[in-house]
Amino acid sequence: MLELSVNTRSPAAITAALKKIREMVMTGAVPKTTSIHIILEPGIYREIVRYNLSNPLIIESSPGTKPQDCVVQAENCEAFHAGPENRAVFVVGPNATDVSLKNFSVINTHVKTGSADFSAPDAAEAFFWNNTTGTLSAKHMRFEGRQNTLYVKGFCWFLNCFFSGDTDFIYGDCDTALFEDCEIFTRGDNRGERNGYVVKSLALANKAGFVFSSCRFTAENRKKNSIYIFRTEGKGGATTAKCWDSAALINCMVSDDYDPELEWDDDHELEVYPRANAKIGWREYNTRVVLKNGSIEDSDTSRRNIKSYVMTEDEYFNLYSSRYLILRDTPFAKKFD
Repeated sequence: MLELSVNTRSPAAITAALKKIREMVMTGAVPKTTSIHIILEPGIYREIVRYNLSNPLIIESSPGTKPQDCVVQAENCEAFHAGPENRAVFVVGPNATDVSLKNFSVINTHVKTGSADFSAPDAAEAFFWNNTTGTLSAKHMRFEGRQNTLYVKGFCWFLNCFFSGDTDFIYGDCDTALFEDCEIFTRGDNRGERNGYVVKSLALANKAGFVFSSCRFTAENRKKNSIYIFRTEGKGGATTAKCWDSAALINCMVSDDYDPELEWDDDHELEVYPRANAKIGWREYNTRVVLKNGSIEDSDTSRRNIKSYVMTEDEYFNLYSSRYLILRDTPFAKKFD
């Protein structure tokens, strides 16, 4: 393993370290299979980070550091650099094999200026997992932004992480993305009262998509507008390879700031595909509501969008009752053998 420690005293310290590693790999000084371990000292790293080597990568803050005290941040957006691979603060490319992130924050500081609910120039990812074959593991991380905070493809697993945003801030054309014991916080829109949307699933056909297990959905209160956990883009279909509305809530707690319908499809004007069942589509099991006074009660699933599905206890125990069951058809399964 090649281990490097970086700090904020040097400009673009992470980028410089990764450039040095790339040069060593390209010249053969370091084999392409050697694991890379980068330790971040506390501070704010004001830079845009890119990684696209096959070497397994671990990036984590130094022991004892809180994620809030070790931050990678920048302002970037579609208006500045077109395409998610260019506008995100931290991007992992298609050549990566196994990436692990631990105990630090990634923040896109862009503030929206467009007038529409979804403003294309204001798309501003904090993190983009642009990879369909490798695996991403993130533990005790914070991903903060506004619109399109997290974009994921392929296979990823988030444990005890924090996510914030206001519009489609968790999205992507993933196979399976597991969020376990995470907090998902919908912040107020900087432009005033607007609807909030957490997940826009563009999942691959017949795949699990976005699975939230024992997560907490919290929010800043909206006085006039609504907050939805899922929304459709209306582009999925039986012949499409992706854009499926596949996302699951498993044993999650949801603030009563969220609309009880949970799913938005523009008053049934947009296509929602597929029709949900235990494996695909908009689905849930044992969702609970957290009231303003702090008390918790079972969610009234009769108020859900008619295109969603409530799982049975047997379906839960057969498919979602453990991390292994959720990830058994992914490359993560080898890690649990």
